[in-house]
Amino acid sequence: MKLNTLSYALILFVVAGCLVPSVQAQESKEIPKPEVMSVETKDGVSIKCTYFGSNKGKNAVPIILLHGWEGKRANMVGLAKKIQESGHAVIIPDLRGHGDSKSVTLPNGQVKEIKLDRIRAANFATYVTQDMEAVKRFLMTENNAGKLNIEMLTIIGCDFSTIVAVNWAVQDWSWPVLSGLKQGQDVKALVLVSPDPSFKGFSYAKALQTPAMSSFLSIMVIVGRGEARTYSDAKKLELMVTKKRMTKFEDAAESRDKKDFFRIDKPTSLNGERLLIEPQADCLKDILYFVNARLVSKQGDFSWKNRASPLGK
Repeated sequence: MKLNTLSYALILFVVAGCLVPSVQAQESKEIPKPEVMSVETKDGVSIKCTYFGSNKGKNAVPIILLHGWEGKRANMVGLAKKIQESGHAVIIPDLRGHGDSKSVTLPNGQVKEIKLDRIRAANFATYVTQDMEAVKRFLMTENNAGKLNIEMLTIIGCDFSTIVAVNWAVQDWSWPVLSGLKQGQDVKALVLVSPDPSFKGFSYAKALQTPAMSSFLSIMVIVGRGEARTYSDAKKLELMVTKKRMTKFEDAAESRDKKDFFRIDKPTSLNGERLLIEPQADCLKDILYFVNARLVSKQGDFSWKNRASPLGK
């Protein structure tokens, strides 16, 4: 049966009318509810997390939000919800020895308490090699399910966890590509609130000398001007990183587009975790601007890929 032009146009109109609601429904999909979960480290620690998923699918920026020393993920929930409302996927872990992550299961099956006052410099490496790697494994499964884009991974740290963030970002960039399988180089942005260059012998000094810190990462440092020592540390960090970049811009428009290091000075003596979460400091505004400028607006540079291993591991 042949269709005349009017009949064909009518069919197209009806089909289009059936398709529009599904597209609109996809765009208005509700934000997922927070999920309390655990990720397991290879050395036997169950890292308790709260995960705030995104409704943006493969366009979602994944953000790991880290508490400070003697802090806990519960302190970060309000900030995480606000970040999630902007379309990003946020996971807050209780790092080992904090919150609900205070025990380790030894190879012999014995469960032992993790006490912060017994953690020494040598133990701090486990925050990087174990805790953060376990969190990323979860985010990788979310990526491969099309629920976020791991290629835009962002870390927010405060006081001691800025050391964790910097060292793990550098480790992530150190993984080689094996037979076409990309293992790392996923961390693209760091937000360092009240950066602490050294804590109980745990430092980011060596990490600052790597190509990842000097070339590949977008960095925002947020600091309170009223905290003299931390303010001085933040300026030193800026100097060490930016002197290797030496980026020169032709005009203001190019500066806005290519600038990849930001230092935000807050008129307050708030420090660390308090500076990050206190509404009066309004770090949320700066974080969202940074993520949008360096990642969301440049999504074409970070195309989503299924990163599942061909071996099924």
